[in-house]
Amino acid sequence: MTSVATSEPGTLSALFEPGTARAERRLVEHARLRPGDAVLVLGAGTGSGLRAAGELVPRGVAIGVDPSAEALRGCAARCPELVGDGRVRLRPGTAEHTGLDDSCVDVAISTDTVHLWPDIAAGFAELHRVLRPGGSLLLSVRRSRLRCKPLDLRLLARNAGFAEVIMRLGSLRPFSARRFELLARKPGVGAS
Repeated sequence: MTSVATSEPGTLSALFEPGTARAERRLVEHARLRPGDAVLVLGAGTGSGLRAAGELVPRGVAIGVDPSAEALRGCAARCPELVGDGRVRLRPGTAEHTGLDDSCVDVAISTDTVHLWPDIAAGFAELHRVLRPGGSLLLSVRRSRLRCKPLDLRLLARNAGFAEVIMRLGSLRPFSARRFELLARKPGVGAS
């Protein structure tokens, strides 16, 4: 995974940053976070989604995972007070290896990173592992970046153990890049 947080102004990836930040905030809104939730923001990038999540969990935590040390430094700079009071934590990691404990987060959010995962199936398996029973996965990716068919993405999520997997095509605003959003839930305790 790479991050646009460290892009020099004027580069192509800097053009995508505002759309990704909007998509991150949209996923945070759709997550319906509760004050005590633990939230994983995978591919924390610029820290926009991480900050939005951290502000909504005053008794919880938003955990930003990114393989780029530079992106993590950028996140810390964007959220210094949230890092200082423990509502935001940062750690190096990837979709396949978050470094988190089993069943430790209520919500996992990933925006514009799934196309960068070397092994998408392993990434979904890892997200399933770190989510608590009943936890939610919210994933968004630009249609133009997706390397597989959207239904294949849905199937990979189901194969990892997710239930209630919904895939939809949408746009955040007129004339913006079309996005696929995947919403899924880890079955609760006692679910079959």
